[in-house]
Amino acid sequence: MIALETLSTFSGLLQNIGNFAQPDTIRPDMGPYDEALEEDPGTQFLSAGAIPPDPARAAVIGIIDDAVPFANQRLTVDGLHSRVAAIWLQDGAVTKAVNQAVGADLPHGTELRGAQISDMLKDLAAGDLSDEDAIYRKAGVIDFSRGSVQSAAFFGNHGAAVADLAAGFPPSDPDARNFPVMAVSLPPEVTRDTLGTFAPVYILTAILYLVQRTRRLCRWLEQVRGDGVAVRLPLIINISYGILAGAKDGSSLVERFQDAVTQAGATDIGPVHFVLPMGNHRQSQTHAALDTAKGDHVVWEAKPDDATPSFIEFWGPWRDDPEPPGQCMQLSIARHSDAMPATTGFQSHGGFEKLQNGDAPVARAYLQYRATNGGGREVITLAMYPTVPAQPGSPYIQPGCYRMSVSLGVDAVVDAYIQRDDSIRRFRSGGRQSKFRDPRYQTHDAAGRVLANDDPAAQAAVMREGTVNAFAGGSHQLRVGGTFGDEDSDEAEVEREVVPYSGLGTDGPARAVTGDTTAPADRSRIRPGIVAMGSLSGSRQAVSGTSMSSPQVTRALAIKLASGIPIPPVTPANIAAILQDAPVARTAGPQNTRIIKKF
Repeated sequence: MIALETLSTFSGLLQNIGNFAQPDTIRPDMGPYDEALEEDPGTQFLSAGAIPPDPARAAVIGIIDDAVPFANQRLTVDGLHSRVAAIWLQDGAVTKAVNQAVGADLPHGTELRGAQISDMLKDLAAGDLSDEDAIYRKAGVIDFSRGSVQSAAFFGNHGAAVADLAAGFPPSDPDARNFPVMAVSLPPEVTRDTLGTFAPVYILTAILYLVQRTRRLCRWLEQVRGDGVAVRLPLIINISYGILAGAKDGSSLVERFQDAVTQAGATDIGPVHFVLPMGNHRQSQTHAALDTAKGDHVVWEAKPDDATPSFIEFWGPWRDDPEPPGQCMQLSIARHSDAMPATTGFQSHGGFEKLQNGDAPVARAYLQYRATNGGGREVITLAMYPTVPAQPGSPYIQPGCYRMSVSLGVDAVVDAYIQRDDSIRRFRSGGRQSKFRDPRYQTHDAAGRVLANDDPAAQAAVMREGTVNAFAGGSHQLRVGGTFGDEDSDEAEVEREVVPYSGLGTDGPARAVTGDTTAPADRSRIRPGIVAMGSLSGSRQAVSGTSMSSPQVTRALAIKLASGIPIPPVTPANIAAILQDAPVARTAGPQNTRIIKKF
């Protein structure tokens, strides 16, 4: 199985990593994994105080996120023994690694093992390190001389909240030792790039890392115990990241790889499962369905002062043929004031065209045929120019409304998706989120309440349906929608209301609409956010969004898998039944809490 080999095996994927990562993160002399480091007390996976007492009642919680605060007390046992068995700091400068021998098999970044983190925690307790930030500075996680966004230095961040909800325990909790953590901190460029251009490369290598290090943790625990009993820890990986555009049919590399890992399983570790959020863009007006038989069109609204390009994808229908059709899909664009539209003239798949209105540039259009599983789909990716020039002489378009339509050789429905283009907090890209417009699309009812679902009678081209996270279209991923927590209610049987922004799948099986299960994304309608730890021990933040729902399900599934109670196979069809009586994440309280909007 591909995921069971070390990262050094995948030279084809990794040899191009220098095109994405910062130069000081590239490891020039990448070598094989060094098993001898596991025997060194200074570089082993866990210090003695954090080793699970019974591996048959333990589970590994995997976290792939931004700035995971590995020194936070809620990821320790008794405040001195780290439960983070290994963490790959993908943006770590190699020359500033605590120990350059650790992570020698990684193509870039640095790695820390649990014993190393525990040693720094003990130095902190002894006064040899001044504060928690000193741990992060020593590990190279906080380094303002590098010029990149230093997420770990902020009071609260996405990775801290996700890590707490998925794997945070009070340091004195006796159950904490049963849940070692494997983590990957993604580079800030992945968070900044809302298009998701680089995310698949980093996420795929992160998955390989988590699987391989879990294998080594199992072998190490077998050696430590020395009783001849095999250790097969399950691995539950939370990925609270997503994008808006994409096929959303499970055909992307990220989705297919995760499905393959879950399906194939392994003989030397337990089952591997992936938990992802449904997304937060149900009300974003970024999806439209165009029926070519009716001559449908959609109006795209370009925002003023948008300093970044806007990307829109037009996905044709599925064809049971790996070869592209003879007649190419075409696209027309026109501002309402334009007499003639700019129209593509694609003659074959795999090329691009520059669209202009007279001498004025409008966009670049790329036509592809995405073949997979014996079939394929046509897709036109439209790159609209910004509405402000990047520099004098750079192309730009006027803000306002643009009419868009497609033509095919057959009558079918074409899905149009606008990619995310807003500016994430602390990652100011200058982008402004565009949207589709349709007079038949209603945002509120007569009483002023936000409409949660589409009105079929309106027959609007713009739809809430289909706004699911484009990384979460796989058949075996566990997808989590968001609800209002109704924190004052302790009744487990109460069916909580889905938050109006939680993404929706396409019409079809139940799991395709609201996800496999749900978890709170906000405490209530009037109290936003889910309270979780901030970056530093003792701090709290309240964060909204299905990114906070997903780690709660990750946690609940880990508890179930570690319980030793026989359960049916963990599949999307029965996940809700498995988790219906599982505990949800709880933090130590709202003291020092700051409200953070949904990511």
